[in-house]
Amino acid sequence: MAGTEKQKYTITYGGWYQRTTIHLSEIYLFLAKGRSYLKLSRSKLERFHRELKIKDVKREAGHLEYVQAVTSEGIEIRYYEDGLYVLELDASDIERACKTLEDYFQNFFEPAINYIFSLGAPTPKILANIKTVHPFVIGVRSDQHKNYVIDRKRFGEIYSQITSNDITVYKTPEYIFVVASKGRYKQVSDLNEMQIFFREFKDHLEKYLQIHRALWEEIAFIKKMKNIKGIDIPKVRAKLDSYSKTVTLISRRINQMGSYVRTRASIAKYINIREDLSTLFQYKFETLTNTLDYIKEIWAMTREYLDSAIGIIVELQSQTTDTGLKSLRLVTTFGALAGTISYISANRVPELTAESVLFFVGLLVGAILLDRIVVFVYQRVKYKMKFGKDVVKIS
Repeated sequence: MAGTEKQKYTITYGGWYQRTTIHLSEIYLFLAKGRSYLKLSRSKLERFHRELKIKDVKREAGHLEYVQAVTSEGIEIRYYEDGLYVLELDASDIERACKTLEDYFQNFFEPAINYIFSLGAPTPKILANIKTVHPFVIGVRSDQHKNYVIDRKRFGEIYSQITSNDITVYKTPEYIFVVASKGRYKQVSDLNEMQIFFREFKDHLEKYLQIHRALWEEIAFIKKMKNIKGIDIPKVRAKLDSYSKTVTLISRRINQMGSYVRTRASIAKYINIREDLSTLFQYKFETLTNTLDYIKEIWAMTREYLDSAIGIIVELQSQTTDTGLKSLRLVTTFGALAGTISYISANRVPELTAESVLFFVGLLVGAILLDRIVVFVYQRVKYKMKFGKDVVKIS
């Protein structure tokens, strides 16, 4: 690689998950004192805080409020009020620094933050199972940014190289090198943070699109069923109800995302890096907003599609309930008829004898068996699924 062995690089590892100023206060209290006002285990909080090895913490006010912390290993953490977080480390050995950041994030930082925010609305299982891979961003100071040489054996083949205003971005499969002249290097940090937000925001929308497709196919499979046994109706209803919870949670999150884009777009304009974002990373906030609007419409249609399926299943459940009532009426009628016949045929006042007890027990057993037989038969009756035909399939 170009430069001397002692050249310093700024390695950045980060992500984004929508938060607010309230969440930032919780982060600050935890990082500063290892505490929380929530009903969380004190021993776990203390263990997480100890493992983070925080040396210094302060809360700063800028374009967005953020908490800044430094660990004993020299890792700088910045956690912003909108949920953007970055871990930075200055080092001369890129690969060792990347491993240090990755280990710290996966083993200490992420588990601690997840625990702090473990209460409240749960993350849908289908979303939690999608793993996110954060690429490393390497900041390099060099006036030869256009001709900077990257060791392809160590960092992979370069598939993209773009230059704008004394900054050149090189992309390999696992690394992003942001090489800037000395005069522009101070803006690399802002540029890195903004591109992390943009990249993570797009990844969230892509995940929501993937989940929509998976749910749509599951619902479509149910709606394609021509008949369903009464015994299977509760299972299908439970499955649709779980889908409904997922759709509700994700829809709410999607509806909150617009404000984050507007805020970041204003900041990018104010610090004069919108053009760099567009040129270097092909990131445009207008495109991001349009994609968000599209995903909102997709999930609105998913909700309508799901509700139509639930409506039919509820109707079938009502039919099976009516069947149960009919069974109960049949058993009651059988018992009343048997009692009447016994009363008419008696030529004396009934006495409590072994024969009368056996008769009563036989009547009760017969009634129970009859009820079970009727329920068994009706549970295996196939009900017609009367869904309307899908006119358009959304992808």
